Amino acid sequence: INLAKQGLEAYESSQSNVSKTGGSEYNTPDNRPQSISRPSFDDDEVAQTASQHGSGHSGMFAQAMSFVKNNTQEHEEPIDEEHVTNSHKEAYERGNAGSLSAGSMGSAAALQIFKQFTSGGGGGGSSSSQSQLISMAMAEASKLFDQSGGASSGSKQDAVNGAGMMVMKMLVQSKMSSMIGGGNSGGLGGMSSMLSMVSW
Repeated sequence: INLAKQGLEAYESSQSNVSKTGGSEYNTPDNRPQSISRPSFDDDEVAQTASQHGSGHSGMFAQAMSFVKNNTQEHEEPIDEEHVTNSHKEAYERGNAGSLSAGSMGSAAALQIFKQFTSGGGGGGSSSSQSQLISMAMAEASKLFDQSGGASSGSKQDAVNGAGMMVMKMLVQSKMSSMIGGGNSGGLGGMSSMLSMVSW
């Protein structure tokens, strides 16, 4: 039995080495001691909060949360800091959010809320603060979409999805960078100081 177990472990190890994308199908909870834990959210609570502060029904925000949770492979993809920063400047400094794609608009909205969150002392490791962060980012994306008369491409749902995904990436990658000790890890660059303020 032990021999069979060793053979299985060797097979799983070889498979995970072959799968450069991370092979989540092989990463069972018992077999990934160095895995990245992800923040958990009460989807209903997040959707309700976002709908109260944003422009849109809770179903749109609930759908965005499903999108974020169902696309886990994106959580660890490097953040294109330059693109996100430029999108933020275009939207909030130049007032040209309508020239952005819906996804870029969502990223810009997420960064805007992230800045407010960290500068206003709203950071912290509690699940409630993380829920507030993703709720407000999606709400901001919905308002930005309406205020700018839409995006150059994509729907309001895409903008909200983009905001939610950006927050999740920031949270997951802030955890990753703190674990491996590199502030610039995962394409975080200059965002690392903000991310460190919402460590969890």
